[in-house]
Amino acid sequence: MKKILILLLFVMISGSLFAQWSSNPAVNLTVCDTTGEQLLPKIAVTSDGGCYIGWFDSRSGGYAVYLQKLNSLGVKQFPAGGLLISNNPQSSSLVDWDLAVDDSNCCVLAFTDTRAGSSINPYAYRISPTGQFLWGANGIALTDSINVYQANPKVICTSDGNVIIPWQYNNKIGVQKINKAGTKVWGNVPLMVIGNTTINEKFNYPCGVKSDNGSFILYWIGYTGSFISPANFKLYTQKYSAAGTGQWGSPQDTIWNQGSAQGTYQPSIYPDGNNGAIYVWQSYITGPTVCYVQRKNSSGVIQFPVNGSAVTNTGATMLNFAPAASYMPSTGETFVFWQRKNSLQSVIGVYGQKFSATGTRLWADSGLVVKPLDGNSFASLSTFTKDTSVMGYYMEIVTSGNTGLAKAFRLNRDGALQWGGSILTPGAYVSSKGRMSTAINANGMSILAFQDNRVDGGIYAQNINFNGTFGGPTGITNLGGITPEKYSLSQNYPNPFNPVTKIKFEVAKNTLVSIKVFDILGREVSTLVNGNMTAGTYEVTLNASELSSGVYFYKMTSGDFTGIRKLMLLK
Repeated sequence: MKKILILLLFVMISGSLFAQWSSNPAVNLTVCDTTGEQLLPKIAVTSDGGCYIGWFDSRSGGYAVYLQKLNSLGVKQFPAGGLLISNNPQSSSLVDWDLAVDDSNCCVLAFTDTRAGSSINPYAYRISPTGQFLWGANGIALTDSINVYQANPKVICTSDGNVIIPWQYNNKIGVQKINKAGTKVWGNVPLMVIGNTTINEKFNYPCGVKSDNGSFILYWIGYTGSFISPANFKLYTQKYSAAGTGQWGSPQDTIWNQGSAQGTYQPSIYPDGNNGAIYVWQSYITGPTVCYVQRKNSSGVIQFPVNGSAVTNTGATMLNFAPAASYMPSTGETFVFWQRKNSLQSVIGVYGQKFSATGTRLWADSGLVVKPLDGNSFASLSTFTKDTSVMGYYMEIVTSGNTGLAKAFRLNRDGALQWGGSILTPGAYVSSKGRMSTAINANGMSILAFQDNRVDGGIYAQNINFNGTFGGPTGITNLGGITPEKYSLSQNYPNPFNPVTKIKFEVAKNTLVSIKVFDILGREVSTLVNGNMTAGTYEVTLNASELSSGVYFYKMTSGDFTGIRKLMLLK
C-alpha cells in the first residue's frame, strides 16, 4: 500500500510539473491562477520555440511582478506559481510595462514602481533561462531623478546584444542603453528626447524596434496644450546609432503633422524585417476617425505617401480605431487590421487591408471584412506574418453576459480565411477576460496569453499550431515504446518522395532537439523540430509542396549529437 501511495504521489507531481499545451481551447494552459488577481500579461518567444510570460500579481496584497518560462511543448520551466521578479511597492494605478527576449534567450523586463518614493520610476531586470537574476536581485534603476513622474517603459533588444529602454520622462522621453553585464553604457543620465521648448511641446508614449548595427528606431507623439485636449498633435520618429546619435532628420522626422488626435492615444511600431519600421496610428481630420500606416526603410526614406496611407475610404459614417500591422518580407506587403464601428458605436467589426510596397491599397477600398459588424466589441488586436500567410488575434467582448472569447484567424495573401475557413476560438472558456498578449515562434506556432476571470483573475495561455490545431506541435508523433539508449536519425521514407515524407528519430534524454532541412547550397528551407523534447522515439512529417524538385539534406542536432541525411524530392 505504501508503494502504491508513493507511486500515485509521483504521478500527481509529474502531471503538475509537465502540464503541456491543451488540445481543448475551453480548458487552456493555466500559467497562474492563485489567490488575488493576475493581470496585464506580456509574452515574448525564445529561439527554441518556447516563451516567457510575465504579469502583475496581487496574491500578497500589493502588485508584484512574476515571470514564467514555457518550453515549446508548454511545460513550465520555473516554479508552478511563477518566478517572483519584484514585490517592491507599486502605485495605486498600474501603467504599461514591457518584456523582450535577447539573443541569449534571456528575458529583459522593464516596469515602474514606487520603491524610491511617491513618484513612479522605471527599473529593468534580466533573467536567464534558468531563472537567475543577471542584473541583481533588485534590477537596475533607469532614471537619474526619482522625484519626476516616469511611465510606460519599452524594451528593445538590439542586433549587437544590448538593450535599449525608452520611457516617458515627465513630458520628455528618456532612453537608456544597458549591456549584458548590466552596465549603463551611456552613464547614469539617460539620453533625453525633448520637444520644442519655445511652444512648450510635450512628448509621450515612446515605442521602438531594432535596426542594423546596434541602432534602433523610436516612434512617439508630440503635442502642446493639455493631455486631454492637445493642440499641434504630431507623430515623430528617429533612428539612433549604437552611440545614441540621431541618423535621420534633425532633431527628428515627422510621420504625421495633420493634427486631430487625442493625447491619450498610443501609436504602435513594428519591424519590417529589413531593419526599417512600419508605423500605424488613428486620427480624424475633417470627418470620422481613420487609421493610417507608413513604412520607412533603414535609411529613413518613406515608402508610402507623406502622412501615410489611409486603410479605408469608408466615407462620413464609419469610425475606424486601434490599428495593428505586420509586414511580409517575402512579398514586400504590409497588412493592417483595425476596429470598425458605426457612428453610434453600437456595432463593431474587424477589418483588414493589404498594401503594396509603395502604400497602395490592394484589397477593396473599404477594406476586407474579417469579422462582420455586430453588437460585440473587442480589444487586444495584434497580427503577425509567417511565409505567405497573415495571422490576426483579438479578444472579443460578448455584450450579452459580459464574457470574453479569445479569437484568432489566418488569411492567405488574397484575404481568404484559412484554418478551415473560419475564425478560431482558442480561449473558449465562458468568463470575463482582460488584456491579451500574443507571439509567434519560428515554427509558425501562435501563443496567446490572457487574463481570465474564470476563478478570480488568472493568466492562461493557448497555442495554435500553424495548421490551426491546438496542443502538441503539429506533424510530430510520439511512437512510444522503450526509451532509446542513444540518439539516432533515420532515413526518410518514402525516398524519393512527392510531396510528403516521414522522418523517424530517437531522443535519449529530455533535451533540446532541432531538425532542419537545407537545399543543395546549404540554405535552410524548413524547420521541422525546434524545441525541448522528452526522451522517446518520434516521427515528424515533411510536406515539401512549396519546394522545387531536387536533392535536400536534413540535419538533427541535440546536445553533442549531430545527424545528417539526404532526401530527394521528385515532382
